[in-house]
Amino acid sequence: MTNPAANSFGGSWTVEKLNILRGYLDAYTTALKNKRFKLIYVDAFAGTGTVDLNPEGAAERWNQSLLSEDEQAAILAANVVQGSARVALEVVDKPFDRLIFIEKNCTFAQELRELRNEFPYRDIQIENGDANLFLQRWCEKQNRQLDIPWQNQRAVVFLDPFATEVNWQTIDAISETMSVDLWILFPLLALSRILPNAQEPDESYALILDRVYGGPEWRDLYMTRIAQLSLLPDDSPYVETVRADQQAIVELYLDKLDSKFAKVSSKPRWFRNSRNSPLFAMLFAASNPLGADLAVRIADYLLLEKW
Repeated sequence: MTNPAANSFGGSWTVEKLNILRGYLDAYTTALKNKRFKLIYVDAFAGTGTVDLNPEGAAERWNQSLLSEDEQAAILAANVVQGSARVALEVVDKPFDRLIFIEKNCTFAQELRELRNEFPYRDIQIENGDANLFLQRWCEKQNRQLDIPWQNQRAVVFLDPFATEVNWQTIDAISETMSVDLWILFPLLALSRILPNAQEPDESYALILDRVYGGPEWRDLYMTRIAQLSLLPDDSPYVETVRADQQAIVELYLDKLDSKFAKVSSKPRWFRNSRNSPLFAMLFAASNPLGADLAVRIADYLLLEKW
C-alpha cells in the first residue's frame, strides 16, 4: 500500500520548519489584511502538498504483522503531515490572493494540480519547471511593470531545496523587488559535504559553491597555518589547510543576504538529524525597507520558539 500524494522526505525537524512557516504566514497576512496590496505566496520547491515523515518505519511495522488496509492507512496517516503548499492554502484570516507552486518533478506537479482541484475558487498557479528560471523571470517581469507592479504587491517566497539547487542569482532577483519576504532552508549538510575540512574543493565543487554564494567569497572559509608533526625539535613544520566550522558556513551566507536585503534575521534555526548532525539552517530576509523591522521581529520570535 502506498500514498502517491506524500513526498517521502523529512523528520521531526520538518514539523518545526512547517510550524515556523505557518506562524509567519498567519502573522504576515493578518498584518497586511487592511492594506491594499495583492498578497502572493510562492513555494519554489513545493513537493506534493503532504510529507511522509517516516515511510520506511511504517513499512517495517506493516511487514511485522498482518494488518488490514484500514490499520495500514491509520499508520500512514500518523506519519503524514501537511506540506508547505497546503499550509499556505489554509491561511484563513486573510487568504493569499494568489499562490504559485513550483515543482520540477512531473509526478509531484501532477499531485499539486490535484491539490488545486480541492480549492476551485482560489487563484493557484502550478509551474512544472526550474524554480530558479521561473523566479528570476517573475521578479524581473514585475520590476518592468509588465504585470501588476511590485509597489502594489507583497509576497512571501519559500525556498525549500533538497540540496544546492538555489542560485544566488535568484536570491539577488528576489531582493531587487523590495517587496518580498524570503524564507530559505539553507542546505548546510549538502554544502559541508563539498567543502572538505583539510583542503579546498576541486573545480567541479567550486563551481557549485560559486553559484550558491554568488561568487568566490566561500574561499574565505579556508585558511592555511603552520603545523608540526610533533614537539620534537627535529620535526620540520608543514603548511596545512583548515576549513572554518559549520557556523561560519551559515554566517557567510547570512552576510551575503545582509548585503542585499533591507534586514536579515541573525537568529537562524538549526535543524539536526537523530545523530545531532546539522542538516539545514532556516533563514529569513525581508526586502521591503518599510516593513523589514516588523517582519524580522516576527521571524526572530518564530525561529526561537520551541515547537
